[in-house]
Amino acid sequence: MALPESEAIPYEPHDLRGEGLLVLAPHPDDEVIGCGGLIALHVREGRQVRVVVVTDGAEAGNATVREEESRRALRLLGNIQCDFLGFHDRRLAEESDALKNRMREILIDFKPDLIAVPSPVEIHPDHAALARAFVELTQQDESLFATLAVARVAFYEVSYPIRPNTLLDITSVADLKYAAIRAHQSQLDMRDYVSYARGLNAYRAMTLPPNVHQAEGYWVIAFPELRTIPLSTLRESVGSPPRVEVAAEPLPVSVIVRTKDRPRLLREAIDSIHATAYPAEIVVVNDGGTQPDARDVRLVNLAQSAGRSEAMNRGVRAAKSAFIAFLDDDDLFYPEHLETLSAAARSTQDVAWYTDAVSAFARAGETYSRMRIFGQDFDRQQLLVDNYIPLPTLLVPRETFLDLGGFDPAFDLFEDWDFLIRLSQRGSFTHVPRITCEIRHIEGAGSITLESPEGSARFRQAKLQIWKKHADLINENLIASVFENQKRRLVAVYNDAVEAKGLQNHMEIDIARLGREKATLSGEIQALHNRVNEALMRISHLEGANAEIRNALAAAEADRHEKGVRLKDLQAAFSESQQTNAALFGEVSRLQELLDMIYKSRTWKLHEIVERMKGRA
Repeated sequence: MALPESEAIPYEPHDLRGEGLLVLAPHPDDEVIGCGGLIALHVREGRQVRVVVVTDGAEAGNATVREEESRRALRLLGNIQCDFLGFHDRRLAEESDALKNRMREILIDFKPDLIAVPSPVEIHPDHAALARAFVELTQQDESLFATLAVARVAFYEVSYPIRPNTLLDITSVADLKYAAIRAHQSQLDMRDYVSYARGLNAYRAMTLPPNVHQAEGYWVIAFPELRTIPLSTLRESVGSPPRVEVAAEPLPVSVIVRTKDRPRLLREAIDSIHATAYPAEIVVVNDGGTQPDARDVRLVNLAQSAGRSEAMNRGVRAAKSAFIAFLDDDDLFYPEHLETLSAAARSTQDVAWYTDAVSAFARAGETYSRMRIFGQDFDRQQLLVDNYIPLPTLLVPRETFLDLGGFDPAFDLFEDWDFLIRLSQRGSFTHVPRITCEIRHIEGAGSITLESPEGSARFRQAKLQIWKKHADLINENLIASVFENQKRRLVAVYNDAVEAKGLQNHMEIDIARLGREKATLSGEIQALHNRVNEALMRISHLEGANAEIRNALAAAEADRHEKGVRLKDLQAAFSESQQTNAALFGEVSRLQELLDMIYKSRTWKLHEIVERMKGRA
């Protein structure tokens, strides 16, 4: 069956966010060990977080102390609403019904869109019981579908590693998570949970980018998809631990398989019985077809076709076990089917026991639709009007089957319904509301349901045949009672549909509003892009101008350097010139002084007299 991809190891961290996060924790401390990082990230981003601690944890310490430690740890992470349900530690499986009622109340009240639940492969019995109860609640309560239609479920790991399909980077809040774990001092005195969590978180980061140092692993699935997944398939997808064999006397069961010329489908049906690992006898009744290649089974070959009813009767008569289960060759058991029915048979004294089935519609080897059509509690009056118990879901005592005469050979359609009506007159049936088998409707494979669909002439004729046979049990009061019950169911379904429609309309309004906001934001983003482009163009121009300025500055600097060199040369020449001038002025001054001395001497005076005498004066 199709499930979210989980085989591939995630190599990039995922965005695991919800507007409302609900964490279901088996004991005080599991919430921070398993998903403290997820909680811290939600609180940091201002999202709503609610933590529900289911048991009191009294088997591992004082319940009051453990609750206070849990409150203290959550306060370290932020403002978190927390509920403590106080169920008995290590006895959660015994209180499953009360637990489911409380969880339902919380889910409807809080309406989360992300729900963290311990994985169904956890080793601790309370962890496993909480996971099982949650899955069963999703499959039993149709009203939750409307409330949680868009929710996701994140299964987390505490005591047993899972095979995650989602890795959450908690590097930025890892220290906060470990501080919250340290707040559970009473538990740290027994085990170093900080080191355990730190090691697991480091290991989960191994496949992620180098900047991610701690991560939490989750297996995430949409809430509505859980309605059609058996627990065994879910466990296998999450990462089922090795099966622990328990030595106990099994209830003796024979499985009767009718077949005729459908060898491939027969092989798949027999394989599904073997996959239960239950020590059941398998009786294959070949109703006049080619002898099948069926090993490890008791084979009843009918030379000519005896019809569906008589074929089943022959198989039951050939069976050796005290209890009988039924399987047509185009249907499948899930691994937990026989063990679930046998456990119910051991615990009650009813005349029959039945589980729930998924209806799978397939063509060309591909399943195109999976529906929860069958899943109703036992109602003897309703059974007289319509059948709601598929034959593969049923377990009955062989002696009772034979004492009732088995299937009526007069019926080749609805023979099982006729038998169930007769059986219901002997007592009540126990309904185990778990999906444990699959009713397959395969196009082109001789499916009697597809060949005679509801509303067809054959379908109506077969129904009339049932009602005529049991007319003495059907009266006006019964019809009125069934009608009233169905009306109540339809009203409940209608109210759920109206609520779902209202939720859909609300979501459509929100989507339209978000679309308008997106358009507005797109316009603003485009305007910002235009402004950015304009700024980039201006920057480009400015960078060009800056380049020119830098070139001019470089040229000016070069010219300044050249002129500085010339200035130094001129300064040196000027200094030399000044020195020369000073020397000349000194020489002139000396000569002037010499002339002054000459002019003042007697010789010069005689020279002047002689010159005058010569007429030169």
